[in-house]
Amino acid sequence: MSVMTAVAWIGVMFLAAIVIRWKVRFLGSMLVPSCLIAGIIGFIFMNTTGLEGTKAADYGLISGQLYTFLFINLGLTLPEKKPGPERLPGAGNPDAGNSAGKSAHAGDAHSSGGASSAGDAQSSGGLRKRIRRGMLSGILGMGSFWAMAYAFQALIGFGILTVIGGIWHMDRAYGLMIPFGFAQGPGQAVTYGSVIEKAGWNDAVQVAMMFAAVGFIVAFLLGVPFARKGIRRGIAEAHVELSDSLIRGFFEPEKQESYGKVTSYGGNLDVMTLHIALVGLSWILGIQIGKLWGLIPGYFGQLFSQLLFFNGMLAAYAVRWVLTRMGFTKFMDRGTQVRITNASTDLMVAATFFAIDLNIVGKWVVPILIICAATACVTWVLIRYFGARFGGSNDFERTLGEWGTVTGTNATGLSLVRIADPDNETTTAAELGPANIVNVPASYIVAPAICAFCAGSMKTGVLLASLLGVIGGYLVFMRITGVWGKKTYDVRTGWKRDAGTKDTKEQQGGETE
Repeated sequence: MSVMTAVAWIGVMFLAAIVIRWKVRFLGSMLVPSCLIAGIIGFIFMNTTGLEGTKAADYGLISGQLYTFLFINLGLTLPEKKPGPERLPGAGNPDAGNSAGKSAHAGDAHSSGGASSAGDAQSSGGLRKRIRRGMLSGILGMGSFWAMAYAFQALIGFGILTVIGGIWHMDRAYGLMIPFGFAQGPGQAVTYGSVIEKAGWNDAVQVAMMFAAVGFIVAFLLGVPFARKGIRRGIAEAHVELSDSLIRGFFEPEKQESYGKVTSYGGNLDVMTLHIALVGLSWILGIQIGKLWGLIPGYFGQLFSQLLFFNGMLAAYAVRWVLTRMGFTKFMDRGTQVRITNASTDLMVAATFFAIDLNIVGKWVVPILIICAATACVTWVLIRYFGARFGGSNDFERTLGEWGTVTGTNATGLSLVRIADPDNETTTAAELGPANIVNVPASYIVAPAICAFCAGSMKTGVLLASLLGVIGGYLVFMRITGVWGKKTYDVRTGWKRDAGTKDTKEQQGGETE
């Protein structure tokens, strides 16, 4: 009963947020989402008057469950149909063949004496150039930075509490949880916070949720002004004008679009019911996969047995594969699936703020805010540096998307991208999804290592080596693939590299590759 009442209160706060954004033009101009406004209002009420019939723990439960729900739904979501996939050099691409042919001729011209290494270098350089010119530069660049953020954010929190944590009697282990809130979002904050609480660290969920809530705030606090500055300086690819519809958050009838198809007869079941049922099937199968993990001896088997969001997504991929083989996907609708994910995200973000109980984390507010401020500053400096070097003409939009992602969620990143690219004129929005694949190796290292350390199953030296190893490994990967290269834009000066031109040292502010 209290959980459904909590959902109702979230709905009430959303309605209040809609009115506030509509009336307070400043909030609309800053494109602050209603879920953030609703969350802050709910946080204030929960920690002053309270919300009748509910408690903070109810909202923490909602946030965590919705994260699992949307993650499973993502596994079921049909891929977006595109005109044609991007191809790597030599993969049947006529242009790639021409480039390869030119490289071969160049190699022949310089191959006297058997200098095959020069040809290999040209081939490697050509591959990097191809990557930097297409979507792969965004996918590999953003995915790699995201993975590094898991590690360096944890190191920042751990280091700060090692130095000052004793003042507030806050163990340094709590500092390791900031990437769960910043780089991974509230769902992971609840999931891994719960795992760490079971290892004996009281109030870990509350601390992680606090990190997540502050992360959303800094995402927009720095991201929106940066987006506006880039637009004014002409760095953004698209020519953007903030319409009244964007500011108020609603579209007039003539601008409204359909988002899905009705694939089932309403007298049988609604199309929404069908997709929720498929999520339910994957959820149950995910629980069974968790039981299989539990059969593996040792801490890691125990850890993965608790990660329902991960196991449920694995099950969802399997269910989608079976449905595809059966030909049933013709009755599934991607538009409906996207709406389910987005609605879950809105509710999850708002619930994150409602779930913070200052009676519990109030004693640690100061060190938590110090960690958040330091992590935000370091992350901001690093994404400004690396984001401008991924290699594409839309690196500015990628910087926005990645900043929102490593301080909030993918949805936060997309919200910032849409400020500079509302009509998806660049490929940035499409790149953010596949970027998840690139950071998977880091996910299998960072979170398990942190949880193992908190459970006493890993020593400090091994933990630090794991985190530093992730950072070092991805830096090498970025260098090899060319997504850590020359600067492509500078918001301060309004300079932007023209595609296909060779920039001089002076044009790049004195920087060389």
